[in-house]
Amino acid sequence: MKFSSNLLILSFFTCFQSSIYSQNIGFEVDNNKGAMDNIFLMENQIIFEISSTANEIKNIYVFSNQFTADRFLTNPIFDLKPRRKMELHKGVDLYIDTYTNVDYAKNFTDNVRAEIVGSIIQIDDIKIEYFKRIGQNNTIGIVGKLKSVNGIPISYHLNYSENQRAGYTGKLEKIGNTTFKYHNRHSNSISANYVGKIKEIGTVKINYNEDYSANVNKGFVGKIKNIGNVNFNYFKNTYNNNASGITGKFQSITGTDNRFIIY
Repeated sequence: MKFSSNLLILSFFTCFQSSIYSQNIGFEVDNNKGAMDNIFLMENQIIFEISSTANEIKNIYVFSNQFTADRFLTNPIFDLKPRRKMELHKGVDLYIDTYTNVDYAKNFTDNVRAEIVGSIIQIDDIKIEYFKRIGQNNTIGIVGKLKSVNGIPISYHLNYSENQRAGYTGKLEKIGNTTFKYHNRHSNSISANYVGKIKEIGTVKINYNEDYSANVNKGFVGKIKNIGNVNFNYFKNTYNNNASGITGKFQSITGTDNRFIIY
């Protein structure tokens, strides 16, 4: 009986751990502002940290094993971060525990035109590619931006008219198989000030509170309404809340969604 009990506990722990570590996206949210600060996306043993305001890759974390990568995604604290920092082009930092070889972009014509001469292009067996000055790359502002890391392709939104109107031309479109979509410019997004903000990452949809009439959403118009099935709630526009000075302030998070983690 004792053996069966221990086996049941072990099975539960294994399933729980597997459920947590099956996620590959994390959202760092400022609850008071009702806004995302950073997004963490895991591709195997590499985690990309993305600024949700600039929609640019800011840090890349390369882990020596999947277990440590999973732990960092669950709780991205300094102690779990790889120890050594390497600066790539355009101010992107790559963190790695150990390395023995580094290579840099040489003084070739295409590298000169892309202004990447002297930038890191390989760390051990990790190859790093940048977009060159060809085709539409200069027009959409991606010359010198990351094109791939360790074989993981990275792409950016082209200069279509709707992309230009919403201001997300040249912003991240895809890392690996994960797509990034943004809210277009229309009357609702203009009123609530979420034009060009993140709309979808993979299958996860992000919505913002609308500017409804009669000040229904007073104080939290434009703040995050939900990320997937997780809802962000704010103190509503009532007499008591107004008198207490808390209308529009963060109240609670409700709902669950196993596709991602919220910090």
